[in-house]
Amino acid sequence: MASAPGLKTSLSPAPPQWLPGLVARAWPPALLVFAVITVFWKLALTKQYTFLESPDLANQVMPWLQAQVYAIRHWSVLLWDPYEWFGQSLIGQVQPGVASPFTFLLALAPLHDGHIQPFYVGLWFVLMHCVAALFAYWFLRDLKLAVWPSLIGGLLYATAGFCGNTEWPQQLAPGIWAPVVFLFLLRSLRGRAPLKSAAWAGVLLGISWLCGHHEPAFILTLAVMGVGAAALAQSSDRKAVALRLALLFGIMALVCAVQVLPAMEYGRQAKRWTTTGALTWKMKVGIPEHEDSGLPPRELIHVALPGGGGLRTDPFLGIVGLSLAAIAILGAFQRKEVRLFVVMALCALLYAISRNNPVYGLLYVFLPFVEKSRAPIVALSVFHFAVTMLAAFGAGVLFDRVEWLHQSRVWKPLLWFAGALAALTLFKPDIDSRWNMSMFLALLLAALYYAWSNGHVRRQWAMALLALLVVLEQSNEVGWGWANVHDEKRTVFLKPMLETQDVGRYLQWFPGIKRVGVNDNDVKFTFGDWYRLDAAHAFTASMLTATSELGWWQDRLVRMYGINFMVSRTPTRAAQQQEMFQGSSGIRVYANLDVFPRAWTVHQLLVAPNEWNGATMVRDGDFDLRQVAVMVKETPKLDRCDVADNVTGIVDQPSYVQVGVQMACKGLVVVSDNWYPGWNAEVDGRPAKIWKVNTVIRGVVVDKGSHQVVMKYRPFTVYFGFACLLLGLAVAVLLKNPSA
Repeated sequence: MASAPGLKTSLSPAPPQWLPGLVARAWPPALLVFAVITVFWKLALTKQYTFLESPDLANQVMPWLQAQVYAIRHWSVLLWDPYEWFGQSLIGQVQPGVASPFTFLLALAPLHDGHIQPFYVGLWFVLMHCVAALFAYWFLRDLKLAVWPSLIGGLLYATAGFCGNTEWPQQLAPGIWAPVVFLFLLRSLRGRAPLKSAAWAGVLLGISWLCGHHEPAFILTLAVMGVGAAALAQSSDRKAVALRLALLFGIMALVCAVQVLPAMEYGRQAKRWTTTGALTWKMKVGIPEHEDSGLPPRELIHVALPGGGGLRTDPFLGIVGLSLAAIAILGAFQRKEVRLFVVMALCALLYAISRNNPVYGLLYVFLPFVEKSRAPIVALSVFHFAVTMLAAFGAGVLFDRVEWLHQSRVWKPLLWFAGALAALTLFKPDIDSRWNMSMFLALLLAALYYAWSNGHVRRQWAMALLALLVVLEQSNEVGWGWANVHDEKRTVFLKPMLETQDVGRYLQWFPGIKRVGVNDNDVKFTFGDWYRLDAAHAFTASMLTATSELGWWQDRLVRMYGINFMVSRTPTRAAQQQEMFQGSSGIRVYANLDVFPRAWTVHQLLVAPNEWNGATMVRDGDFDLRQVAVMVKETPKLDRCDVADNVTGIVDQPSYVQVGVQMACKGLVVVSDNWYPGWNAEVDGRPAKIWKVNTVIRGVVVDKGSHQVVMKYRPFTVYFGFACLLLGLAVAVLLKNPSA
């Protein structure tokens, strides 16, 4: 039956009008994420590989993440870590990333036997790279680049260089914020919602400081300062630019305060281990260490060719990215953004090559905090950001200026490069096998450039093939050194964490308050964090100076700290006569039968003139630390009594200790946990002073009678910093730009 004119013959409903627009907006980010996952397929799509097989990642980072994830899943934030060195500030150590949004994301992953799983840590790691790719894509789209060049730039940013090849999550997480920081910075400098954009640039720069290691955030801050200084020098309205920059850095300071203030507090109390030794806050990191932690000039070849990956990061960008960056410089140098990224890339690269760059020495001497960053190679994070953004502009030139591309014959240098690699392979057959793949990719890229510039391939196919070459090239470097979980020769660092689970469960289930000593010759990872056990050992980059200088290995100190269990293959002291448990790996648990309880009382004091003398008295004195306490300079007044006191009960939690006591007369209740700023005390609900006892632990004066002593970790630096964070966010949200 024929239909009447003007009537629709289809019975299916018309698609919603908003659907095509949604698809148009959604497919590029979805394709970008798919491409990143393809590069990281070994982690994302299989359970056969792990990036965690290294001493630092397995022994330090995994236990840190475990302790934090467990706390978050129990609706808490682990500000104080009792599982390391008798307790110390976890947020103050910076690297664990206590304030990082990514740490909270990891807490969503399922656990196995109460522990985080390497596979889900790998997915979390890939997620960071997907976020990095999206950040770069949005930045490039904001710069008015077309979709495909923006996709290629985002893919390169997430998979090449610093982002693609840095395997430390605490280094990667703060380093990926450069695109969105510069998105709002450039908006502000161009006068697009200038104040609000400056505020959001400050928020995002501050979040970078929250995400883990301070070095990438510091380098990014230097880059923002450099761009801001250049804009200030060139602007005709310097007051307006200065106001925007002041707002940016003011908001940054507010947002990052929740991390930076505890870090500064901890830094003044702690020793930091570097390759030149243990350093305190007042001691400078030596110039030789900065030089050794820079990029050696011989590694510059690995910007183009695989095989780098020295200290902290890999400089690899690849032939595709470098050729596109060269096209941008040759074909679009008139654009301000291209000139900006060229200068930024050169400055960051020179900063990274610290040994051969005298300007770095001037920065080391005169610019605050440069000497404490100690790893100039991390400047590659900014170098790679700038070059991959140039590559995106180069892709734009490639697809928009076909005539220029045809005349410049950019494919010819790629043929010469491939020929040079072929000759090198002939004369030196033992070179890295991946260089053969680079030669092949250079030939394919030359063919693509030639075919596109001569009209032999359609635009869509050319763009898709270029993205495919990026995936192939970056996959030739990313994950090259990851360990197969079934390779027993490679999986040597994670295995002890699995093999000691029976030991950990035994100690967790054993009744009473426990503090565990660990023989680090037998168990190298941070046993306390992994099993949530108070411990006298940790694989950390720093520890409290007072604890370090007093020591913890002598019998006298083992008893004082209440180390009532020892995890080791063999006994470590004469008093360990009782073997409590033997695990399947041969690791045993021994009982220390002569140690102090977690809390006790004292009525006699000795006064030391300074911390050093006090530590010597505690360590080497001939008096009983159960009866006598050492104080430095100032002492409270105590009473002597003939009847013994009685500790009636102890509640011990990560940031909370409660001690019930029956005092025969006024005395000092001592708890063998580290003294540290931020701990507050109450006796029967009334505030009380916490005294530093024996140079390292805590004590509270308590009058005669029955009392409840409560100690809580409530650090002013964290709470004040969190208030600053909220203020900074509120300013960014509520700020309105003045009308023109």
